[in-house]
Amino acid sequence: MAAQDRKFFQQGINMYVKAMQFAADMEGLEPQTFNLGTPAVQSNTKYQTAIAANAVANTVVALATVAIADSTYGRTLVYVPSGDPGNSNVVQVIGQDYLGQPMVENFTGASGSTAIVYGKKAFFRIISSKVITPSTNAVTYSIGTGFRLGLPYKGDLAYAREAGIQVPFYKRDTLLTTTVAAADVIAGMSIPFLAPFPGFVKNGFGAGAAGAAQSNALTVTLGGVAITGLSAAITNNGAGTVITSNPTTPGYNANNRFIANATIMGVLGANGSSTKADMVGVTLTPTQFTLPDLTDPATALTGDPRGTYEALQVYDGVSKIEAGLVGDNSVNASGNGGFLGIQHFGG
Repeated sequence: MAAQDRKFFQQGINMYVKAMQFAADMEGLEPQTFNLGTPAVQSNTKYQTAIAANAVANTVVALATVAIADSTYGRTLVYVPSGDPGNSNVVQVIGQDYLGQPMVENFTGASGSTAIVYGKKAFFRIISSKVITPSTNAVTYSIGTGFRLGLPYKGDLAYAREAGIQVPFYKRDTLLTTTVAAADVIAGMSIPFLAPFPGFVKNGFGAGAAGAAQSNALTVTLGGVAITGLSAAITNNGAGTVITSNPTTPGYNANNRFIANATIMGVLGANGSSTKADMVGVTLTPTQFTLPDLTDPATALTGDPRGTYEALQVYDGVSKIEAGLVGDNSVNASGNGGFLGIQHFGG
């Protein structure tokens, strides 16, 4: 097994190999266990805080000391605005991956929003941030640690261990459903769904029984806040057709993401004339394993070229996170890829 502590790679030395076909610790393309480190509890201000988002375009703010991620192969970042930027402002983070490969990622705030923006790329070194599009309001931003951990190679995960215990592993969308009795359809109720993994709500859905004189609105909430746009009108449709609604902003974002064991509430509005039961549910997309992004060439907005792992447990700085990885050394039609994935976009 090759050494897994990649911190000995000096800054400025790029160990990336285009279309790499062999690695000693992936020999035979069989599952191999990799130590992803003992990441600390998530922090919104780990690397930078109170940086002016309305600074002149192309203003670079360097960290006093280059920061090193607390995960062996890097960790994603979060961008946290202090308030409404007033426009779609853009901040770029500049750093390196665990190979010493230069990389950048753009984070875009939204007018009217104070939401955290979750990064996709696993940074090993964080060097600086740069205001690309200044905010029109005088707000600041912070750069902190995210929830997804970097992986050493492009491939697929076969298993995971957290704090020495093999954990359930989720890759596919999961439907959670329940039947609401007629009396509760009349009165309205909140239905708790417990998330078995970290991820995001893909949609909410429901169906009313044939012959029921009903019209209930199903909304889905996280932490007591409704997911924007996700409201399904469950009506008397005769044939029991399933009515589906999707979030206005889909995917892994501040209005939609959840951690493992989070409670997701399906709130069914009251209807005084219903005589039949409803079926309601949510579709959850896991982010425990994020597939490698095969976009070639990569951009400042694409995902990590080797994929990421998000633990079921809350990071505590002590528990070791391990992943069983099956490597993929395939290349695309342009001959790019291999074990180390597509080359990072470096700005």
